[in-house]
Amino acid sequence: MGRGLIALDRLAAFVLGLLLLASGAAALAWRYDVFPDAPARIRLPDLPALVTEDWWPWAIGAAGILLVLLALSWLLRHLPRRRINRLSLTGSSAAGRLSADVDSAVGAAAQVLAGTPDVRSCTGHLITDRGEVVAELKTTIEPEADLDQVRLATEQVLTELHQMVGREELRARVLLRTARRPAATPRVV
Repeated sequence: MGRGLIALDRLAAFVLGLLLLASGAAALAWRYDVFPDAPARIRLPDLPALVTEDWWPWAIGAAGILLVLLALSWLLRHLPRRRINRLSLTGSSAAGRLSADVDSAVGAAAQVLAGTPDVRSCTGHLITDRGEVVAELKTTIEPEADLDQVRLATEQVLTELHQMVGREELRARVLLRTARRPAATPRVV
């Protein structure tokens, strides 16, 4: 969630809180006759005629649809974004900010791992998980894969990734999936 969205949420909560407090205070003041000139009942004589107009259901429907769209937009903006692209590097200060496109580095590591024998495919992304930065590699291996060879290749790729990124707090997660069928071998005639 971005800073602008957090500021908007706080402002909206503050304004709504003030409105609720003011309406509650006004209702209590009206109930206990704090304002002696206030009417005993609130009358809106034009409201029944307004509700019977032909455009009224369309206006209420459009307002309802607009409120639903605003609510859905608000909810979607509050979904946590796990995927990140850039990391700040050491040496960043008030004078300047150093950052790197680490998501591309994770993608390159996935391509290297995908070139390993017994690995059918591999994709990689940089995500945040419980406050930690994680390089996630989703790897599909062959059914008869040599797991020791896959493990050694994965360790080599992750070591190179850590050296390339230069951040000790970078964690790694390798999700292994086994393909259902062996890969089709090309026929040579």
